Amino acid sequence: MNGDNLNPYAIVNLTDWANLENADGSAFPDTPAKLRDLASGDFSAVTSSLNHLYNTLLNDGVVYSATVPAFRYVAALLGDRPSRAALAPPWEVGKFPLRGKLLTWLANVAFDVSIGQEQRIREWGKYSPTEPFPNFVDIRSIYPEAFPSIASYFDDSDSRVVEAALVVAVRFLESPALAMHHRRLTPLVENILAQSSSEWHRSLASEALNAWGQGRMLIESHTDPLPSGEYGRVHNSQENRGSVDEPPF
Repeated sequence: MNGDNLNPYAIVNLTDWANLENADGSAFPDTPAKLRDLASGDFSAVTSSLNHLYNTLLNDGVVYSATVPAFRYVAALLGDRPSRAALAPPWEVGKFPLRGKLLTWLANVAFDVSIGQEQRIREWGKYSPTEPFPNFVDIRSIYPEAFPSIASYFDDSDSRVVEAALVVAVRFLESPALAMHHRRLTPLVENILAQSSSEWHRSLASEALNAWGQGRMLIESHTDPLPSGEYGRVHNSQENRGSVDEPPF
């Protein structure tokens, strides 16, 4: 990432939120305020902000125009070293870390705008092959600039955060621009995700290694036991439709 793309505060301050929408309508003033509160350290404010991410910017798998800069902001915030202390508030001791929750949100967004999901939506809604999915494309275009932020958590002190970061990275590597990272991530996917206590993480690891043609075949890919509407998404305790950018599931 370069320039303002690296600065979370520039992203939130320079975005024209009034011309963007979330699940409630206009993204202004709520979305920029909630994004700023993520690094406030205040329990109530952070909790409200997480709810906004999961319920207003990613409502039942639906992404909105405001989800695009919010996605860029969250990725930049995670990679912003001055913000690291604010993303580890003292009240979260014993809980799934805030940084892990933000990584999980990125992973869920990335799944919901994936090429596979887009194809399923096209088939379900009988969309034309040329029907544009602009929010999907715009979010996927962020992956190369956001990848360094995610990679900075591969050696996090909390193993749950490491796994969350690897899930995001696997999703991001759908981008051809990041294909050169397949070899680098292979041992991490083999030794961490593939050894996870989460069956879904183990399945994702197998699918990734198959797709990349890397590593060893550890397990057979299988259908996720979750209902089809939630296939491939990571569940989070904070997580609880419109245009072609709004998935019908």
